[in-house]
Amino acid sequence: MEENYKLEKEYKVPADTFRDAYLEFQKKYVYPKSYVYMAIFGVLAIVLLIFGIFAMHDAPKKQKYIMYLAFIVAAAFSLREWFNPRKMRRSLTDSVRALGEPIYKIGIGDKFVDISTVSDDLSNIVEPEEEEKGEEDTEDITETDPLPEKTRINVDEGFQLMEYDRFFLMLAGKEMFYILPKDGFSESELKIVRDIK
Repeated sequence: MEENYKLEKEYKVPADTFRDAYLEFQKKYVYPKSYVYMAIFGVLAIVLLIFGIFAMHDAPKKQKYIMYLAFIVAAAFSLREWFNPRKMRRSLTDSVRALGEPIYKIGIGDKFVDISTVSDDLSNIVEPEEEEKGEEDTEDITETDPLPEKTRINVDEGFQLMEYDRFFLMLAGKEMFYILPKDGFSESELKIVRDIK
């Protein structure tokens, strides 16, 4: 079935753009919750430390060790809340970098946005065993591992479009985000993207 698109264009998402876009996504949805938990565990750690120093100075050693162990656990949870989002961003960026730069296609309709993968770019990843096997196996891989189906994003109350210097970030709820780099788009095409509402 042929769709009536206002804009249909192919694009690539470089790993650096993905990293920056994922950081913006984290700032909106991940960091606020992470900062709250980090503060709660940090305050708990400080309270446990102060209580352990001042209120338990006459307590038996076993109770002091339990109090200090509780302090260490609370401090570790606070540090984990700080570290995990950064680790996740680094891990996802490395995964995207390993994929190469697949070519995507965007189609913008009246009340929807279609995003599909046109071709995979896995040419940067060549295993030594695969080099010996030749090109026949690379053709088999594309036949057994087809490209993902087209994703349709409905433009409704759960849809958000955020514009940044180098890219657009399209949010479908709080779980899914799509990146549209501005590179390669004319000003009239960027206006069509900005008008998605």
